[in-house]
Amino acid sequence: MPEYLSPGVYIEEVDAGPRPIAGVSTSTAGMVGVTRSGPAGGKPKLVTNFLEYQTVFGGFVPEPDRPTRDRWAGDPAEGGRWWLFPLAVKGFFDNGGQRLYVKRVVSGDALPASGRLGQGLVSPVARDAAAGATVLELGHLVGFTGTDRIRIFRGGDDVEIGAAAITAYTAATRRIVLDTPLASAVKAGRGDYVQVGDRSDAASLEFFASSPGSWGRAVQVRIQPSVSAALPVLPDPAEGALFVTALAEDAAENSPTVVVNEVTGMDGLPADVWVLINNRRFKVTVGAPADGRVELTLADPVHAPWKAGLGVRRVRRATAGAGSELRIGGAGQLYPGAVTQLDTGDAYTTLNVVSVAGDLVTFDADTPDLVFETARLNLVEATVDTRFTEPGGSPVTETFGGLRLAGTGPGSVAATLAARSKLVGATPLADLSADPAAFPVPATGSWMTLTEDGTDGYDTLSTDDFVGADGGSGKRTGIVALEDIDEIAVCAVPGVWAGTVESALITHCEQLKDRFAILDPQDGLDIEGIQGFRAAFDTRYAALYYPWLVVRDPSTGQFVEAPPSGHLAGVYARVDTERGVHKAPANVVIRGIRATDGLAQDVTKRHQDLLNPKGINALRFFPGLGQRVWGARTLSSDSQWKYVNVRRLFLFIEESIDEGTQWVVFEPNDESLWALVRQTVSNFLTTVWRGGALAGTTADEAFFVTCDRTTMTDDDIANGRLICVIGVAPVFPAEFVIFRIQQKTRPV
Repeated sequence: MPEYLSPGVYIEEVDAGPRPIAGVSTSTAGMVGVTRSGPAGGKPKLVTNFLEYQTVFGGFVPEPDRPTRDRWAGDPAEGGRWWLFPLAVKGFFDNGGQRLYVKRVVSGDALPASGRLGQGLVSPVARDAAAGATVLELGHLVGFTGTDRIRIFRGGDDVEIGAAAITAYTAATRRIVLDTPLASAVKAGRGDYVQVGDRSDAASLEFFASSPGSWGRAVQVRIQPSVSAALPVLPDPAEGALFVTALAEDAAENSPTVVVNEVTGMDGLPADVWVLINNRRFKVTVGAPADGRVELTLADPVHAPWKAGLGVRRVRRATAGAGSELRIGGAGQLYPGAVTQLDTGDAYTTLNVVSVAGDLVTFDADTPDLVFETARLNLVEATVDTRFTEPGGSPVTETFGGLRLAGTGPGSVAATLAARSKLVGATPLADLSADPAAFPVPATGSWMTLTEDGTDGYDTLSTDDFVGADGGSGKRTGIVALEDIDEIAVCAVPGVWAGTVESALITHCEQLKDRFAILDPQDGLDIEGIQGFRAAFDTRYAALYYPWLVVRDPSTGQFVEAPPSGHLAGVYARVDTERGVHKAPANVVIRGIRATDGLAQDVTKRHQDLLNPKGINALRFFPGLGQRVWGARTLSSDSQWKYVNVRRLFLFIEESIDEGTQWVVFEPNDESLWALVRQTVSNFLTTVWRGGALAGTTADEAFFVTCDRTTMTDDDIANGRLICVIGVAPVFPAEFVIFRIQQKTRPV
């Protein structure tokens, strides 16, 4: 109860009237099957079109080796053609399906492909260069010293095509100047690269495919050092002010002194002052100002002639000598253990960060003797590139930058790939080095193909893999994993007719009581054979369709027989969307099959006279009407539940009421609550009736809702039970349309 303790105006929100019930989706399907790739663990993945399915789970599954194929296809009791699963998924979307949850089945012996990297320093060529050129642009300069000797290799066959020493470099453009002209042309598009020193086979980093299977043997991965941040080096506070001036008069070649214009900041300077003239650094002594001019004496007067007006700029030192500390602008981007490369303009020095305090950074080694404010401290991290091309599909590429090479914490290569990559994962190994000159590299080239392991294990695949095991939420496998997705309303295991699997699928639906199964018979059965196959089932939660379908396999261009369950799940979804779950999913054209002879066996009316009473739904061809679903019965012996649409209508109503009345739990169990429940359910059923799902010319004829003292005893109320009795009159399909015609005598 609200409290009123002092005079005033109180605004209160009061719930009034019944709460609406939203109808649940009935067109979301769930399928379990063998895919070429894709996640093997976790919850089933949602795909909304066949292209998305191919992106997540790969393309079409090749037929296994003959012994494995014959073992499965030749077993009438526990067999199946599970390699046809992608064709069933395609059939689902061809027939109007929009949402499909897929759970991949893998053998316990399946292994992911993997590969290990050694150590070395490799940088790809970033721009073509002609033979005779002395300048080369690289992908990065991380790990270089600036005076390295490099070897140039041709991409593809890894043949050495040249060698030279670096005489100068430009960090901004990543260009190096060579002491020897190139002996032959260098091409970036070919994958040419340079290498410093030799490579070591010391295992530094292991990459592995994100899921088991031979598909991973086509995955390629590359890891390169990269500069995540280029931070300015700050001058020592004792260095004083900065000045920028210009030559006041011409200076002859190798003149020991130059005269510059006097500007603010030229007084109170230390004994050693350094200036930049014509992009060269000179140590100078600053004389006393006279008549607005100042004479600078050069310690090393070796230079070209200079004209008056040439800019002269002071550069301040960051350190007066070797030490392990520098003041860095933007030091907050650094962290203990970070690998950095100090670029002084003429050389690179690798330093590891020990600590960061404000802008003061402490390293694990001394810096060079002289470091100026023009230097830059580069934060060295890693960039991982992956690529994979599914046979007959489009290439998939990934790039992840700004990664920490070592460790498994947030931001590391291992953690980032585990969370974001769809292709690979990584594990740091014992010989992983923080030195950029010993970065992880393959034995040859710059890309590594995952050639180790990568097996499908199809020869040990069993029905238990399809049934699955319950390891808890997100850790379930096979059919059991469909329990993780509450939205699933139709489920199937396409191409598998094994009794163990189909019994598990039926049990799954009967236990959850919110979904319906579509079963596949064995392929190639005749009329007697399909009747024998059907005899083993009696359930109101499943339907069986006959015969198989003839579809085109895009991977081979050939027509093959495919299980009907995937196409029928799409038909269910299409009818639910266009008409409603109360409409029988029958007398509907089957899409995505061969235009003529799209059914593996012909079913005539006389054949169906035998099949229909036993709950076997026929797929038939009618001239001028195409190939259609011509049956809508469940596999139940109970005549009340013999129609698919009636069973699924009740599933829809039950699930909608269940989800829409959760607010009732723990409310005071009295007459006011009962009235709200009655009105809430009645409003929902009125909407269902008006949509054509219930029989009757009035709402009273279509349904009743009772929730009062007649449905509950005092004992029920005392034990916390609220009992609401609901009756609905479903619409039944017009399965037998009969027109009785007689002769009429003309009246005299």
